[in-house]
Amino acid sequence: MARVDSTKLSSSYTPPYSYHNTHLFERPAFQYILAFSILATLIISIIALVNVYQLKKAIVPKTINVNDFLKKLTSHNEMKNYVGVAPLNIVQINNNNLANLQAQINGLDASYAGNFIVQYTDRIVVYDYDNDKLRGTVSLQQPQQAELPTDFFTKLNEHSELQGLQNQQPIGGQLDSASLNTLKQQFPEIYENAKVGDFLLRYQTKLVIYDYNQDKIVNVINLG
Repeated sequence: MARVDSTKLSSSYTPPYSYHNTHLFERPAFQYILAFSILATLIISIIALVNVYQLKKAIVPKTINVNDFLKKLTSHNEMKNYVGVAPLNIVQINNNNLANLQAQINGLDASYAGNFIVQYTDRIVVYDYDNDKLRGTVSLQQPQQAELPTDFFTKLNEHSELQGLQNQQPIGGQLDSASLNTLKQQFPEIYENAKVGDFLLRYQTKLVIYDYNQDKIVNVINLG
């Protein structure tokens, strides 16, 4: 029987799982795949964060400081007389209220979305705050003398709150239900005691709420 040389066997035989073999995770191809996977995950995460930010930006509109808003608005030459005057209402035009506003304001279209409608007693302004641009103004009519009772200003000017204003022609008119409800929501302290039929009159330095039937000054607000 032939004899097997154990010395040759041990020197020529190589175990299949020698610790000198290169493991899978140490191979260059695997390293490239791993690096690519990490990079792809990072890119996807960044895209997801950007999408979330854009979604939040669309759902939660940026807050605007009212003082800064009015300061920019009244810096325009057309609005110099309104420095220090609180507007009656400020509404931002959006897709939800556009149709309703179009029924009230001629020429209003989708290009005005994001702009603001600012209402004063004698003027309505459409203002593009982001671009600091006036897109339109409408002056409201003064109350016609013929439409007022003949003794309206005689009775009004007898009140001490009107001293010094007798020679001025105020701008305004009677409060209807819709206007009064809006004003009470915006400025509850000013219009707390006002009622439908009262006169809202704006002078250069004062805003007056006057109950002609009771010959009573409901409220006086100093402007500026």
